[in-house]
Amino acid sequence: MKYSIVIPSYNHEKYIKRCIDSVLNQSLGDFELIIIDDGSKDDSDRIISAYTDKRIKYIRQENAGAHNAINRGLKIAQGDFFAILNSDDEFDPHRLKKCLEVMEKNPDAGLVSTWINVIDADSKKKGVKKAWENMLPWEFNKGLTFADKNKYALHAIMSNFVSTTSNMIFRKEVYETIGGMRNLRFAHDWDFLLRVCSKYRCINVEEALVNYRIHGTNTISTNKKWMLFEICWVIAANIDRFADMIMTSYDSDSIAESAVKLINSFNFQGNEKTFFALYWQINALRQRGVIAPEEIYLDDVKMREKILSCIKE
Repeated sequence: MKYSIVIPSYNHEKYIKRCIDSVLNQSLGDFELIIIDDGSKDDSDRIISAYTDKRIKYIRQENAGAHNAINRGLKIAQGDFFAILNSDDEFDPHRLKKCLEVMEKNPDAGLVSTWINVIDADSKKKGVKKAWENMLPWEFNKGLTFADKNKYALHAIMSNFVSTTSNMIFRKEVYETIGGMRNLRFAHDWDFLLRVCSKYRCINVEEALVNYRIHGTNTISTNKKWMLFEICWVIAANIDRFADMIMTSYDSDSIAESAVKLINSFNFQGNEKTFFALYWQINALRQRGVIAPEEIYLDDVKMREKILSCIKE
């Protein structure tokens, strides 16, 4: 089996049929579709249950968060390649076929992403996000940042240009090596991407092959303070993975240049102190032999709440 596609479904009765149909109508039909409904309270279950296609595996669970729904699907996936599709997004009819062709031509590539069609609640096209080339979350001087190098991984550490879990296709072995999504509300896709591209070659396809829907109930619009915490956390937890890419040599000029780019390549939106505190503590705990110390901040609710109280919106 070539593909396993996981749809984490949650309260998207307006969009779930279009989402599922966009998978079933793929020009490449060698796949299984695993739908994990994460405790939807709307009419999603009735809509999903009406499908009889034998390629569909449908599981309902109590609400546990998107990352848990995705991980449950990935754990039972049987394909050679994995894809995720959020229940309010849609695949282009040729996405699986075209991405598979890229992966097969590049056996050293672990993950493929593409350009994105940004659509609204009524499926009207709002524009095309061309990876790191446009629609950036903040303005910067390209020459003073990592963006002056055309490297996928360095662009990824600057910002989540992939934008969504719906825009990642990766090999089964990548998942087996990297693991699944971590307990993040907004940035589990970005954290996963950074863990992948720090170890594997990643490729961006310059064609819009996924529709990413922007609407009033997107998760990212619900809690800005939490989102800012996760930005600080993701960079603090992952930046050391890219040390060799950032520090290409060790003469004084290159170190100074790297420092300038390091300063200008991130935007913590006034929360530099929070980033520094997280980064320092994570590394101090690592030196003391704690495995994955960054996950403490995700699993300990009281600790996270204290840090959130320091976040500037």
